[in-house]
Amino acid sequence: MTLTSFLIYLLAAVVLLHIPILGKYVAVIQTLIHEIGHGVMAIICGGKVKKIHLFANTEGLAFTMHANWFSRFITTLSGYVFASAFSFFSIWMITIGAYGMLLFIYVGLCLTALVLWIRNLYGFIWIVCASSVFLWLSIYGSAMLKVHILQLLTCILFAESIKSAFTILYLSIKRPKRAGDATSLAEMTKIIPAFIWGLLFFCQAVFFSYLSVNHIIQ
Repeated sequence: MTLTSFLIYLLAAVVLLHIPILGKYVAVIQTLIHEIGHGVMAIICGGKVKKIHLFANTEGLAFTMHANWFSRFITTLSGYVFASAFSFFSIWMITIGAYGMLLFIYVGLCLTALVLWIRNLYGFIWIVCASSVFLWLSIYGSAMLKVHILQLLTCILFAESIKSAFTILYLSIKRPKRAGDATSLAEMTKIIPAFIWGLLFFCQAVFFSYLSVNHIIQ
């Protein structure tokens, strides 16, 4: 992936994300990665994932159980960071030409979420469709089709990781009691306001975006 091709795919991703209905539908892939980030960290910290819900408005919920305060804190912190890091990871995989492995990871994530975690109706329909598309692409898709789809998908994740982090920053300023993970972290820490957590989420998104672009340029 060159900088020029990245910018072309990024422009296509932004246009796609602004198409009514379809844009929100494809944006849910970032929501899935975000919620899986919560789930994976909960498991690593000794907790477990009860279920994950995905919604048509691109919001999501991960219902997790924790052994202690620290486990809950790290799990809550991990969603935006995991999504941004996964965006960078996807770009890195593409730059080394590992399209097959990246597609295999997407298939694995979707099937794992389908079997173990997704439990609401919209989420179930979405994950069945996504799993079917990725499986079809891995079995029947041509090499060129895989390149185009995965580069577009990666740029969707790139754009959404920045957009969602900016949104949580905005909400943490305007509606600090309704700012999702930033609000939860503020309630857990007591002395650190939601705005600081929103700013942290946005800064890490910018940092991973910088790493991604810098890696492409090199």
